[in-house]
Amino acid sequence: MQNTLARIITLIFHPLIMPAAGLLLLLNSGTYLNFLTFPQMRAIFLILFIGTVILPLSLIPVFILQDMTGSLMMEDHRHRIMPLFFTFIFHAFTWYMLLRLKVPGIISAYSVTACLTVLLCALVTIKWKISLHMTAMGAIAGTLLATAFRFNINLLAYLSLAFLAGGLTGWARLSLKAHTPAQVYAGYLGGLLTAFLVMYHL
Repeated sequence: MQNTLARIITLIFHPLIMPAAGLLLLLNSGTYLNFLTFPQMRAIFLILFIGTVILPLSLIPVFILQDMTGSLMMEDHRHRIMPLFFTFIFHAFTWYMLLRLKVPGIISAYSVTACLTVLLCALVTIKWKISLHMTAMGAIAGTLLATAFRFNINLLAYLSLAFLAGGLTGWARLSLKAHTPAQVYAGYLGGLLTAFLVMYHL
C-alpha cells in the first residue's frame, strides 16, 4: 500500500509536467500577468506545454528502442544524461519561441529558470544521480517565493501547497528507494535556489 501511494505521488508530481504546472500558478499569482487576456495566456501555456512536455515525451520511445535509457525508470544516472540534454534543448527552444512572442518579462524569466534547472540536472547527472523530481519541486517553490518577494504579494496558500507537495514527493522517492536522502535534499535545494535567484533578479 505504501509503495502504491508513493508511485501515485511520483506520477502526479513528475518533473516533466512541473514546468507547465508552475506556469499555471504563475499566471494566477496576482501579478501584472492578470492583465493578459485569456487567448494570450492560452498561447503562452500551449507553447510551454508543447516544448517542455510533449516534445520530451515524444523522444522516450526512441531512447527505449535505442536502449539509451536502460529502462523507463532510468535507475542508472548515466541513462538520464542524453534525455536531460535533449530536454534542455527543447526548453531553450521554448524560451526562444516565447521571446519571439514578446511575452512579459516574468514569463521569460520563468522559461530561463526551467532551462537552467534542466541544465543543472544534466551536468550533475554526468557524475551523480540527483533527484529530478525534487529539483522540479524545489524550482516551483523557488519561483513562488521569488514572485512573492519581488511583487510584494501574498502567495502563502500556493507556497503551502508547494512545500506540502515537495514533502510528499521527497517521501515518495525515499520510500521507493529511488534516491538517497542526500540526492533528495540536493535536488530540492538546487532547484529552489536556482529558481529563486533567476526569478528574483531577471
